[in-house]
Amino acid sequence: MLAVCGFVFIFMAAGRFQAAGTNIPPTLPTTALVVDGIYRRTRNPFYLGTTLIYLGLGVAAGSLWAIALVVPLLWVINTGVIAPEERYLERKFGDAYRAYKARVRRWV
Repeated sequence: MLAVCGFVFIFMAAGRFQAAGTNIPPTLPTTALVVDGIYRRTRNPFYLGTTLIYLGLGVAAGSLWAIALVVPLLWVINTGVIAPEERYLERKFGDAYRAYKARVRRWV
């Protein structure tokens, strides 16, 4: 069930990016600030969805190691991926992104 929810989050996020006409891969420039749909609830549905898939697979495999490693995984994602992306978005979209960031939580 966790993994299914993760795939739903990713699908919803991709749909919002596609509707806004912006790139999905984080290595490509962002052309629009997406703040509707699932992005009204979480700023990072792609990473949340991926984390849920990881947890779902860990639970399905009965792997306590995989489940325990989700905490360091989240730290790496937060510091190594999300923080730089947020700095980029703040530079690119300025006050609009800061206002969005103030009203929507990073994860949930």
